[in-house]
Amino acid sequence: MDLHKMITELQAEKTRLDEAIQALERLSAGKLRRRGRPPRWISEQLKHKAAAVGGENGSEESSTN
Repeated sequence: MDLHKMITELQAEKTRLDEAIQALERLSAGKLRRRGRPPRWISEQLKHKAAAVGGENGSEESSTN
């Protein structure tokens, strides 16, 4: 395997691991019940989940009709 390709793949894996660690740290920091508006990153994730669920249901309904 080409050394340059290995380095590129390892850097990509490191980026994915860093993002996963950050997400887990955010989740662990949010164990206590907080007052007020949720952080922006939580709101954005909820919007993306709702859009994904809505998109899946919408495509199922249109394909059955």
